[in-house]
Amino acid sequence: MISVVIADDHPMVREGLEAMLTSAKEFTVAATVSNGAAALEACAIHRPNLVLSDVRMPKMDGFMLLEQVKTIYPSTRLLLLAGMPLREEEVRAREMGAGGYLPKSVDQDVLTGAIRRICEDKLYFASEHFQEPMDSLLTAREVDVLRGMARGLQREKIAQDLGIGLESVKTHARNILAKLSASNATYAVARAYELGILRA
Repeated sequence: MISVVIADDHPMVREGLEAMLTSAKEFTVAATVSNGAAALEACAIHRPNLVLSDVRMPKMDGFMLLEQVKTIYPSTRLLLLAGMPLREEEVRAREMGAGGYLPKSVDQDVLTGAIRRICEDKLYFASEHFQEPMDSLLTAREVDVLRGMARGLQREKIAQDLGIGLESVKTHARNILAKLSASNATYAVARAYELGILRA
């Protein structure tokens, strides 16, 4: 089993990442925390194989965490996730010894594949993902659900309008929040307009 600590300051993002990993049988999530300082404490307790960390967090960001983990727990790998990936951040992550740097928009297969690779002492810097147009961050169905959220519809109504199950809507909503680094539906909709995924 690959043991992972998840660090992200948005609760829904942590929940989404945990769901992605726990649905793949070979991963166990040792802890989910909201900042780098708490991630270091979790490393002391759980000694995970890998820390999956947001780049931007309060108290201690992903780069500060990377520096500390490399020094104190050299056998623990670190994969950085960015809501808005930047080339210069990827270069910095590589130079500082991160196992990888990925956009939060990657799907479950890419994420789990990257973690497996990094835990085999390989690197995963998926620069090809960074050049996607912003509207491809979300699947077509996720955009449909997001439009319903933008209209202020309840999840039950979105499910009815789209002809899909309520659980599917909840899963899509979770994925939307994770991919847009949003803590709630209102913020997700605002981010979607900002990124051009939704247009007025």
